[in-house]
Amino acid sequence: MTSEVVVMNRLGIALASDSAATVYIGGRSKIYHADKLFMLSHIHPVGVMVYNNSSLLGVPWETILKMFRKELGASSLPTLEEYGDRLIAYLNTSKRLFPQEVQDEYYLNLVETLYRGIDNRIEQEVLRSVGGKKDDGKQHRQLAVEVIKRSLEEWRKKEDVTCFDPKIGVELATRKSGEITYIRKILDRWRLDAPEAQALHELAGLVVSKDYILPESLTGLVIAGFGEEEHLPVMQSYELGEIFSGHLKYRKKEAKKIDSKTASVVVPFAECDMVSTFLDGISPIFKWKLIEDVTKFMLELPDAVIDGISGISRTRKEALKQKILPESINTLNAWLEDLESHRLDHHLEPILQSIAFLPKNELAHVAASLVNLNSFQKRMSIREDETVGGPIDVAVISKGDGFVWIERKHYFRPELNRHFFKNYGVQPITEATEQNDEEAKPNLENDAEN
Repeated sequence: MTSEVVVMNRLGIALASDSAATVYIGGRSKIYHADKLFMLSHIHPVGVMVYNNSSLLGVPWETILKMFRKELGASSLPTLEEYGDRLIAYLNTSKRLFPQEVQDEYYLNLVETLYRGIDNRIEQEVLRSVGGKKDDGKQHRQLAVEVIKRSLEEWRKKEDVTCFDPKIGVELATRKSGEITYIRKILDRWRLDAPEAQALHELAGLVVSKDYILPESLTGLVIAGFGEEEHLPVMQSYELGEIFSGHLKYRKKEAKKIDSKTASVVVPFAECDMVSTFLDGISPIFKWKLIEDVTKFMLELPDAVIDGISGISRTRKEALKQKILPESINTLNAWLEDLESHRLDHHLEPILQSIAFLPKNELAHVAASLVNLNSFQKRMSIREDETVGGPIDVAVISKGDGFVWIERKHYFRPELNRHFFKNYGVQPITEATEQNDEEAKPNLENDAEN
């Protein structure tokens, strides 16, 4: 997993990302370091972060973004959101990066992931309902039929994809029906009949045509900076799926902007529990547990009190319950509103007010500290995998200075790779150049390394 944070005020944007990349091999997880924060342009003030998946259809995001950056060249776009749209268009038309046979291969992998998820749900239902009891297979099969039926109903209720024609899902499932039939053997142990096979085939089309993106195939993109005509920071995020028949599946999220009404913004991505705890003054998990328990208590209290009154009839008790329950709900709603008001007034707003006046170096410190909080929590929790960690990359983007690295991990020694910097037209850092030109380092890191 990943922890990434965007912090903005009127001066600029700070982007911070951890380096941990979790790879699952043979049922075991391995943690490696990966780059997740990049320039989107060598010239213009635009950066991008990636989370969840490190590649798209097997092509590393680092490669994709640097190829796009090369194609973009010196071109500038009026708004930040147009940079995002340009990147989406690039992904849609990059047949060299994503040939049709690769698209089909990853589509079939996605169908297999969907079917394995259904198989796991069936197995859980069987264990819950049957346990260790012997069964002739009929009950198991019936549970499998019910799970498949529920899955189909759930997918049918999801909203249709809007970034391409939903019919593509049906066409793709039909074209690859032979391979899908083979993949369906995953579920053969449940002795499924023709209606279930048809339902699974329909699901193979719905996984494409519905707006929902399976977590296993989801990539998050965060693009932040300034368009040519913008003088205040903007952040645009996307959730990307895969490419199906030449069409990228994606969802464009609401943009965050600094303007006359919004002086500062803090947005975490991926692993964000500790950031939310810092901003809200309460752990999200604990908050929802508290709300759940208080709600249950308030709804059950009238029954408990009235049932404890002796000397009145059952009919009278039911009438009293119906009268008191709305008051209990009103009290609960008032408490929830007060809790939210307290969160805003005493935790979030004071922090945002402070961030609104921070200089650029302090913006970077805030973003890095929030990522560090997530990393520290994962390291100290014995019940959680350490999925956030490693060196933290931090950059600040401003209208005047452009993209500036604050913290950046390196994978090679500059003095051994002078040819690398020669290709970019910059001078590598040495002790001599540091003494002669204090500005060499930012030029090196900004213009060459990323």
